[in-house]
Amino acid sequence: MTRAQGPLRGVNLGNWLVLERWMESTRTPGPFSGAASDDEKGLRKELAGDVLAERLAAHRASYVTRDTFAWLERINCNLVRLPVPFFVFGDETHESCIAHVDDAMDWAAEWGIPVLIDLHTVPGGQNGFDNGGASGLCTWHHRSLQMQQTLAVLEELALRYANHPALFGMEPMNEPANRRIFAQSMQRYGADHPGRVERSTPIPHGVLAQFYQLAYERLRPILGPEVPLVFHDQFELGAWDQFLPARRYPNVWIDTHQYVGTFVRATRLTSLRAHVLAARATGLRIARANRHHPVIVGEWSLSNNLKGLKGAGEQERDRIMRVYAAEQMRAFERGMGGCFWALRNGRYDTWSLEAAIRRGWIEF
Repeated sequence: MTRAQGPLRGVNLGNWLVLERWMESTRTPGPFSGAASDDEKGLRKELAGDVLAERLAAHRASYVTRDTFAWLERINCNLVRLPVPFFVFGDETHESCIAHVDDAMDWAAEWGIPVLIDLHTVPGGQNGFDNGGASGLCTWHHRSLQMQQTLAVLEELALRYANHPALFGMEPMNEPANRRIFAQSMQRYGADHPGRVERSTPIPHGVLAQFYQLAYERLRPILGPEVPLVFHDQFELGAWDQFLPARRYPNVWIDTHQYVGTFVRATRLTSLRAHVLAARATGLRIARANRHHPVIVGEWSLSNNLKGLKGAGEQERDRIMRVYAAEQMRAFERGMGGCFWALRNGRYDTWSLEAAIRRGWIEF
């Protein structure tokens, strides 16, 4: 198995196999070009099958390539988090994209970059956000069949890649919603998707813990003891300290998504000092949880609430962003490190690793 060396400084290959409209450029045509839909589920209903197939084929063939991994190796990226949909092997309404996962794993092995395979969507939706494929829908936990379908996909992925030299670990589910996150997603999408919202509920902690244990028991015999199984914290980092203790369950990691700028925005503070202090406080929480399980920040960005950046000169803006990025990275290394969201964003530089590297804001 490929093993990352030193603090994890990685990237998410977002908007490649799991689509999110907000990441697309308004100038470069993409899968959502000219469509009204705000999520992948709607896009598949809106576009004729041949049009969608052509767009997906073009997007997936060009968005991530072998050259992408060559560039990641040059910038010293030492982990790729690869979001895949629950229909990665295809089903009656979705085409398979497993060949692209195969390509990514092989390119990663060629360039010596470990890969964390992240099941980013599940049947029925797990958080109600567009990143789950269906805005306003959170019903995965309403039917035991959907949990079993999820476990079956995870098992098939584990069997396929258990002995692949690029495999770092597997993450059974991305961002399952607690009550707070569920309320946010329902508020955001309620007006546009009232039918979905009406039948949605947050995922109870106990139900999620049961699924995680089942996933561990299903995947550990296939993957062996050396491969981390990474469980998202449901936006409650400390709540998992005693879950699957290391003395009985080897190599359990916790994934926490820390968007420091979102936290600062809620305080209405706008100074660089406020952002730095928020990052340092995040580091303390990570360090506490890291005593129990290795903690990885599976998603972070340079989104911020900094006042006056647009009016600042380019050099000053770049200086501020370098400080903000460095403070976050130091905080995340109180655990195991983190993966930037995302590789590319056509609208916002603060969400694009390519742009951040180009402007000198981040140095791996």
